[in-house]
Amino acid sequence: MDNLRITQSVGLKAVGIRGRNKPDDIKAVQISLNKLLCFISPTELLAVDGSLGPKPESSETVKAISRFQKKVLGMIRPDGTIDVNGKTHRKINEKLKARLDTSTSIAETLKHILRKKLEKYEGRVEHMYLDTRGFVTVGVGHMMSSATKAKQLSFIVVSSGAAASKEEIADEYALIKSKPYGKSYPAHTFKKYTKLKLSDSVINKVTNKHITSFEGELKRIYGATEFKAHPKNVKLALFDMIFNLGMSKLKNKYPKFNKYMKANDYKNAASESERKGIGSTRNLYVKNLLSKPYE
Repeated sequence: MDNLRITQSVGLKAVGIRGRNKPDDIKAVQISLNKLLCFISPTELLAVDGSLGPKPESSETVKAISRFQKKVLGMIRPDGTIDVNGKTHRKINEKLKARLDTSTSIAETLKHILRKKLEKYEGRVEHMYLDTRGFVTVGVGHMMSSATKAKQLSFIVVSSGAAASKEEIADEYALIKSKPYGKSYPAHTFKKYTKLKLSDSVINKVTNKHITSFEGELKRIYGATEFKAHPKNVKLALFDMIFNLGMSKLKNKYPKFNKYMKANDYKNAASESERKGIGSTRNLYVKNLLSKPYE
């Protein structure tokens, strides 16, 4: 959702008026305000529940509307209500649009942060090795399912700096594939068997290609506009999850997580983000990103 769409008024003035404060309209307001928390500090992430509660005057949603009116619109006496195409409605959409328009300017910054975090959790290894599942891997977690895949990369011979031949790459792939693997065999233990490596520039190129590919997959799962509008921390969390899980597993094995993500309910998404088979530190990293999306 790239702007706020409501069919009737939402907020304090609309309480008790027939046809107003519809649950879907309230949800739309909650989702939009969650994207604009930077303007309405100290408001915390709103529950996307379509309700103003039994006492609307005490509702966090109404308080957030009032805070937006006071801080952004400069209203001396905010009324805590959003009327269809009214001043508050138009200003919210203006801020949402501006937020989207600036997303491309932070793309490279985001990618830089993402590369560093992926290197922290996946490692950065210039030579072939076996991951804990027995897959031949290189660079920043780049798994090669066959020698054919390995031959697509520009390996160089360590001793001479010359480009490795297809045969040399295939031979080294077969040698590494024949070795024992598991948690007792970290990446560096395979170096003694290798004569080839990737340059830093090739590793960066392969990692950037992964990031571009995963970005496309995340947009297919969550929607291009919706993904683009997520806060930076949420994007970092989603990239880490899809890098680790792959598109199919993230899409099909985490239904509760995806339900909360599509509602922009980051707090509950955080509670459903834990993955098996990885370290607790990495799980905590993603959970913290989702729990504090705007930090």
